[in-house]
Amino acid sequence: MLFVPLAGLGTPDNYINHLDRLDLSGVVMAPYGDHCEARPFERVSLYSGWLRYGDRMVRYLPERVLRQFGRVQTIPRHPVESAPLVTNLAEISLRFQYALDHALTLEQLGQRAVHGVEAVDGYIEWFYLHSHPRMILPDIPVPVPRPPEREVLDALLLMRMESMGTYNLAEG
Repeated sequence: MLFVPLAGLGTPDNYINHLDRLDLSGVVMAPYGDHCEARPFERVSLYSGWLRYGDRMVRYLPERVLRQFGRVQTIPRHPVESAPLVTNLAEISLRFQYALDHALTLEQLGQRAVHGVEAVDGYIEWFYLHSHPRMILPDIPVPVPRPPEREVLDALLLMRMESMGTYNLAEG
């Protein structure tokens, strides 16, 4: 199930609250997976750096969403390594002419994900320290009965237990 904005949510704060309440079953980790037979993957999708449209500049950093590419999520490099702050529109255009030179390498892509939720050790802690605080406004109470990271951590624990043959149906 993909996120579809609900009618009547109105303000960005309400969307943030709605997204924060999503659990793992409501998130598609690798949206391309259903379409790979219809449209071959193009390596330029792994370009990492600045994109421009007219006079607008935005960072495109696929290393921050490796699960969408069917990979194990790693702790991404600092955005300035991929997209230096000191740049201008002409430099962005020039760099994009050689986009494949700035695409993620196989080493940077890392391992293929088996279940779609895998992450390297320490990623969840990194995420909650660096990315998550920017998505949740601290002054708005969000009634979440179970923290969203529990879904990911529980899924990883279950995978590890199954791979070691220690999962017991009576317990789980």
